[in-house]
Amino acid sequence: MPVLAMALPIPPGKTEALEQHLADAKSHPDLDATFKGFGISRETWHVQETEQGALLVLVFDADDPFTMLQEYASSNDDVPVWQRQCIKEILGVDLSQAPPAPPSRLIFDWSKE
Repeated sequence: MPVLAMALPIPPGKTEALEQHLADAKSHPDLDATFKGFGISRETWHVQETEQGALLVLVFDADDPFTMLQEYASSNDDVPVWQRQCIKEILGVDLSQAPPAPPSRLIFDWSKE
């Protein structure tokens, strides 16, 4: 399954708000159906502390990650609209717009399979 990884800076003091949003998202009744509808089989969010500040590292396993991002950006369904609004408020990133940089580039992949 294709994988997409993204890193976004977390503004100072916003990590707790981000974690609260994720706690709320996990209990949203439409979350599973939304992920499945976009072809996402797994999504993980990680906080990486650096000397320059915290980063949010997002990893998506999806049928077609780039199409998934485009469809997510333009979706009018409840979960994507709500998540885009929260991410814009917390991180200052508008997920309805094209990313400001090209997607990450895979440079190493190992599996025991």
